[in-house]
Amino acid sequence: MVEKSIHRRLVAILVADVVGYSRMMEADEAGTYETLKERRSHVLYPVVRAHGGRIVKLMGDGVLVEFASAIDVVEAALELQRKMAEANAGVPEPSEILLRIGINIGDVIGEGSDIYGEGVNIAARLEALAEPGGICMSEKVHNEVRGKIPVVMKDLGLVQLKNIAAPVRIFGMETARALLQTTLSRGREFTTIAVLPLTNMSGSTEQDYFADGLTEDIITELSRFRNLSVVARNTTFSYRGQSVNVAEVGRQLGAEFVLEGSVRLAGQRLRASVQLIDTQTGAHVFAERFDREMADIFAVQDQIVDAIIGRLFFNLQEVAGAVRARSSTTDISAYRSWLRAGAAWRNGDEQGARGHMQEAIRVDPTYAPALASLGLLYAYWRFSEPDAATDAGLEVECQEYAARAIAADRNDPFVLTSVAACFLLVGKIDEALRYSDIAISMSPRDMNVLVARGMILSYAGMHEEGLALVERGCKFEPLLPPAFLSSLGDCYYLARRFDAALTAYGTLIDPPYFFRLNQAACLAQLGRAEEAAIITRAMPAAFDADVYARNTAKICSLSEDAELWLNGFRKAGISIAQFSHRRPAKG
Repeated sequence: MVEKSIHRRLVAILVADVVGYSRMMEADEAGTYETLKERRSHVLYPVVRAHGGRIVKLMGDGVLVEFASAIDVVEAALELQRKMAEANAGVPEPSEILLRIGINIGDVIGEGSDIYGEGVNIAARLEALAEPGGICMSEKVHNEVRGKIPVVMKDLGLVQLKNIAAPVRIFGMETARALLQTTLSRGREFTTIAVLPLTNMSGSTEQDYFADGLTEDIITELSRFRNLSVVARNTTFSYRGQSVNVAEVGRQLGAEFVLEGSVRLAGQRLRASVQLIDTQTGAHVFAERFDREMADIFAVQDQIVDAIIGRLFFNLQEVAGAVRARSSTTDISAYRSWLRAGAAWRNGDEQGARGHMQEAIRVDPTYAPALASLGLLYAYWRFSEPDAATDAGLEVECQEYAARAIAADRNDPFVLTSVAACFLLVGKIDEALRYSDIAISMSPRDMNVLVARGMILSYAGMHEEGLALVERGCKFEPLLPPAFLSSLGDCYYLARRFDAALTAYGTLIDPPYFFRLNQAACLAQLGRAEEAAIITRAMPAAFDADVYARNTAKICSLSEDAELWLNGFRKAGISIAQFSHRRPAKG
């Protein structure tokens, strides 16, 4: 038998897909079909021809196109998004045709008019990661067009794509659609940070690799945060070895903050120092020093990156709010309201946080972080103020916010995590596990993701695994918000470590009452019934401890965990109505 030859070639690949196509077809099947057909004829086909591309195939609401060069495919993608945005002018938002575009360069197999191979698969995966109206490209494409096309590209770091063995570094591009949204105050705003190369203070150039590797790791991890814009590595590394005015460099790069530091290796010990600097004032936001044994250099590198990311997590959001507040502009923005809500939440002002979130979605009804946060805050409200649990519509409302957040942005780890926590608090553990699993695969060092995932695992019955994640997430931040301390205490309690849980709950000054109620359960489990009774006797008249206790038991996946909570509350002197544990329903 004669073996059939395989024809391979290297091509630039574009995959595009219509955002929310199923929803649009359900609302207006005939109108959506006609609009899409018109856009293909008047936008897609002319743009592809103008840039020398070939439409390989149409796939329902999607298209696969091949080009001969990276420049051609990127210019075509930019023009396609620009013309789609122009065609949407005057069209009601639900009827707009928005594209996500993924671009890759790769070796493909040609069979007839079709093409196959990993190069096509990667482009398809990148399309799913692109913003609505945006473009996502592989590092291969970025390297080919860098400096040749005047467009902003954001390094989004290494991403593990489904069914692709090796991680792929990806870049997002600011398009005409995104610029239009920014003008209308409906797009995302970013806090921009530049990470300067860490200085090797060891006295040996042979150790430069470690300082450079640590710098690159920090850039990669920071790039995972969706509301954080990180200046590209190639730009900041041009300052390597230079004596610079850090605040001035930050202003030159358009960065609100600069992270700088040094690394010193001496024998079997390593010392790293880092400082975060506000470029508008030159003031240090924070400074940290890390001393480690060098038993495993790569483990040490991971520990330092963990520590730096952990310390940056809250400090950046806190100081970003201050920077926005002193800005000369008076424009209202959803992002600014979201930052204010975050500050209120970290300070224990639940009502203030809800108010700022409501303002954010008033400004932009599709602002996914605010929608997700509102879903979580309303779910949390049922615990912090159990009388709110009597509101039959509250549970429905928080899930509606969660659904709107996912519809607006399914690729943001913060959104996914907030939605997962919301589902946990309404007793839908399977949905909580699903969304938190996606979030932690996308952003494994994000404190918010770690703590929420750990809390969810603990309530799902995986106590030690969940506790380990929450402990890791809380390790580096000395001023933890109430929700983090509550999660830490809950995970210790479920792991039957009542002393540690008691310490976690007791960390805050003047905590919400339900923290005190959890303290009482810990004391009771430790045999300190009199101390527990003092807490329960001081219960505010408006606080319904019975409802709170049953709400807590309801979200446990295991009946023995539900009984553990109820037993602790009963021992503390709380009268609880009859309770029958049933495994929380699937979403």
